[in-house]
Amino acid sequence: MINEKQKLIVEDAKYPAAVLAGPGTGKTFTIVQKIISLIKNDGISPNKILVTTFTKKAANELIERVESGLKKENIYADTSNMLIGNFHSLALSFLKEYKSFTNKIFDPLVIDSHIEGYLIEKNMDIFENLPNFSKFISYNEVGQIQGIFANITNNLVDLDELRISNDPRDILALEIYLAWANFLDENDLINYQLILKKFYDLLKDPFYGKKIRDRIDFVIIDEYQDTNTIQEEISFSLCKGKNLMVFGDDDQALYSFRGASPKNLRDFDKTCKMKMKRKANFYHLDINYRSNQEIIDKSRQFLVNSNAFDLEKIKNLRANDGEKNENSVVRARANEYENIENIVKFLNKKINLNQIAFLFPSLNSDYPKALQTYFENHGINVLNKSSKLFFKRREIRLCLYVLISIFSKKPKKLTGSNPDKYKWTQETNFKKYLVSIFDDKEFTKNEELNAYIKEEKLIIEENKSYTDILYKAFGLEIFREILDKKIDKLNSIRQLSNIGKFTSILSDFTNLCGYDINYYKKSVDLIYGYIFYLFKNSSISEFENFDAPKNSVIFSTIHQAKGLEYDVVFVSSLNDNPRKDMRAFSPKLEAKKESDFLKNYYRKYYTAFTRAKNLLVLLDNSKNSYLKNFAFSLNSSSILKTIDFKFKEDIIKKEILAYTTDISIYKSCPLKYKFIRVLDFKKEKSKSLEFGSKVHSLTEYLTNLKKENLSYHAINDFIKENKEFQKPIENFVNRNFPIKYSEMNIKLDRFSYILQGNIDIILEDGTIIDIKTGKADENNLISYKNQLLTYYNLLVYNNKKVNKIILYFIEEDKLIEVEKSDFDMKNIDEIGKNIVEKNIEIKTQDKRQCKFCPMAHFCKRT
Repeated sequence: MINEKQKLIVEDAKYPAAVLAGPGTGKTFTIVQKIISLIKNDGISPNKILVTTFTKKAANELIERVESGLKKENIYADTSNMLIGNFHSLALSFLKEYKSFTNKIFDPLVIDSHIEGYLIEKNMDIFENLPNFSKFISYNEVGQIQGIFANITNNLVDLDELRISNDPRDILALEIYLAWANFLDENDLINYQLILKKFYDLLKDPFYGKKIRDRIDFVIIDEYQDTNTIQEEISFSLCKGKNLMVFGDDDQALYSFRGASPKNLRDFDKTCKMKMKRKANFYHLDINYRSNQEIIDKSRQFLVNSNAFDLEKIKNLRANDGEKNENSVVRARANEYENIENIVKFLNKKINLNQIAFLFPSLNSDYPKALQTYFENHGINVLNKSSKLFFKRREIRLCLYVLISIFSKKPKKLTGSNPDKYKWTQETNFKKYLVSIFDDKEFTKNEELNAYIKEEKLIIEENKSYTDILYKAFGLEIFREILDKKIDKLNSIRQLSNIGKFTSILSDFTNLCGYDINYYKKSVDLIYGYIFYLFKNSSISEFENFDAPKNSVIFSTIHQAKGLEYDVVFVSSLNDNPRKDMRAFSPKLEAKKESDFLKNYYRKYYTAFTRAKNLLVLLDNSKNSYLKNFAFSLNSSSILKTIDFKFKEDIIKKEILAYTTDISIYKSCPLKYKFIRVLDFKKEKSKSLEFGSKVHSLTEYLTNLKKENLSYHAINDFIKENKEFQKPIENFVNRNFPIKYSEMNIKLDRFSYILQGNIDIILEDGTIIDIKTGKADENNLISYKNQLLTYYNLLVYNNKKVNKIILYFIEEDKLIEVEKSDFDMKNIDEIGKNIVEKNIEIKTQDKRQCKFCPMAHFCKRT
């Protein structure tokens, strides 16, 4: 049921607009209703509404709710190519479409901060040779280099200002930025900061910027209080008029340490007047649908008592049900573990354990570790959302035992060689770690395991990839007893997903190195370079993509809990105290933001408190005097039976499923789907897949050049150097297809899931074409035809006319028309239903499907 303030925002808001939405006030619901209203009442096409969310997960939830909402209201709208995502995913999609702006034919490889850190460390000589580098940067070199690069890009620092500066720090910062930007460009890599910088440049280009703005009629930005300078600039650059609406809550601003600023939200009116020549309109959501009034009031009182905020600006929220129970906020003795255990076990009679969360500023302190150990020793499972135990786990030690035994030798010297004491300690710890694996008796005494290792060492000249060797090892009993487990218990989730993460580590490394590598020679860099970097920085977290099972309480950082809610929340600040954000390398690199670290500190705990629905418990071991005093102002006991707890019913989440990456894989084998899609087991691309991917990129690039009436010079130059692409590209050009759309993403709500497909080409007469590399044969034609018939049905259900359905084998220049036969969507729906219900433990009976499956050794189907 929509409330009056939500209705005003949805139906009658004036633009530009800022919606100040307190915690639990139905912000996502309002955004969904706003999108539906824009489509239904304002006649705006769904693919002309751009929406940014904070995470990809939030974007997928928004897409699902919009699709379902449109269907519920019987609104038949074209939802193909909807522009909903986080800043980075939307930026990448536009950069991919307008590659001619960068003259890059192929998409660069996106690297995260961990891969980037490893690459900086590996190529440190690039920076060490810069004048004044050792003078100004003598410790944490990787972190400082990343910080300098991020500050310059995120804060849109003028490079010319650095260039003419008299401060040698500015000159060094500029040289570091240019050196690293050049390295990334030369190696076809892109980091998160450059994604946004290149998108910003694209939007500022008169030609491309106008083309993008002409495609967008309305812009919605979520979590605006957590945007930084470049994101704010992008938000306004997307608008061709006044149609901008931002949602946020400055009281929940958590990311000042990344350069984000709630000032962007508070100064929204000022910015609108400057950039749009219009005043902003402000709207408020103040009915809390989440928490008991007592939790709402005490959380507000926490901000009031801090004396850090203007009283008038602190939101006054009211609970939807109006109920206020003084037992809903309480203090507990942190060090009386048995008492906390009793509380948790009592609560478990009323609610599931995964409805209980313990929130901390960090999970690396002694207290959460000790409490987790106590819980686990007393029969309470704990899902630790930021566990740094990855490399200590048995399953990871086992994976490493296989690799280091084949590709390396036991270190003879157990100490590091770096003259820097800290780095020496890191090297020493890693060597000792490797030795502990080499000497692990469980592994050394396993005859089958060591026979396999011996066999692989004898044929090392065959140059098998790291993942090939690991996947073959999955057929050994020591691996099979892990991999055979279902994804239903905490330990099995951890073990299986950790092995999946390890395969990602190996495939990521191979993707960085390229495909024509000598795996034996590269193994030193893999083990003592990349894996060492991940090990010493505790880079790999556990359980990232998994919800907690019913029988596990959740240990999480406050930042990880943002946007979530729990029936019961325990909070402790531990040793956390207000601290200033780390200063930038030089004043010119500083973000133009407020630097009120006290407010940032109190906002963090306000956010933590407001995650609670029915019970908020402050633990009394906070070292910060204000938090400690606040905790001691609360009752030390609560009559829990007065609180209306309810077991949370299982909700099967509606998922967005693609035919090629979901339906087709599940159809071939549900068990394969479990490993490849749910657990994210990875393998580097084969050369044939890489070739096919590049051919698709080339055809897409050619199509966009044709749309823009631009020259083919870059393509011609590329083909001169890469003759293997000449024939397929000439075939495509000579066909001269009258293309209306390319790379169309289309979705359809199918009740229990949302089906999506990506159609390569739609011609002006409505003919759909899917481009394939390789040869047309009986083995792949059936699957390809089913894929195209699915796309045909997606278009028909979305009221689009389809002429012919064609498979185009580009290397053979062969067109195969697919008959519009009766295609049973019920079969697709049954597969979709099985996927969302997690029926993924069944092995296919069709052994032909196992021929190219990486899990064939595990299944004994080789």
